[in-house]
Amino acid sequence: MYRIRKVLTFSNVVACLALFLALGGTVYAAGKISGKQVKAGSLPGNRIKPKTITANRIKPKVLTGNQVKANSLTGKQINQSTLTGVSAAALASVQYMVETVPLSATSDNGTTALASCPPSTYVIGGGATVSNEERAFVNDSGPDPLRTGWSATGFSRFSQGNRMTVTAICVPVEKPANTAHTVTGVPEYHSAG
Repeated sequence: MYRIRKVLTFSNVVACLALFLALGGTVYAAGKISGKQVKAGSLPGNRIKPKTITANRIKPKVLTGNQVKANSLTGKQINQSTLTGVSAAALASVQYMVETVPLSATSDNGTTALASCPPSTYVIGGGATVSNEERAFVNDSGPDPLRTGWSATGFSRFSQGNRMTVTAICVPVEKPANTAHTVTGVPEYHSAG
């Protein structure tokens, strides 16, 4: 009993009480501090544990392209339906295929030419021109039925030596959808990237 009394001095009791209150206050504070109580701009990025902030914790439209690490986004993180036309990834590999043919001045049906796309690519646009617009013309121009190239028919008016150049704009996209399922009869394209 004497030993316990010797240890229980006023200063030891006050020190132990202060220690328990300090520890209890820290535990209380850790359980009671919310985001509203943290001063804006007071936490540096290195105080936030990586991968602990989820997308639903970020206010919409507050992040800009400058705040996203360069080359950190892939096609999986981008909603491609928000992109217009063909995916931006496919545009990096656009190819222009050209076919030039002489126009027959004696054919009643004109001269047809096809600029074909390379394998695994499909046509997204194209056109045709003639070498002399006063003596020749393009009657029709459009994608071929399988969307593997651009076709055109040209006519020469009573003179030889006129040429028609057909150009196809090709990109690597998935096979076009079946035309029977489209409203306009023009197949839809889906990005391969």
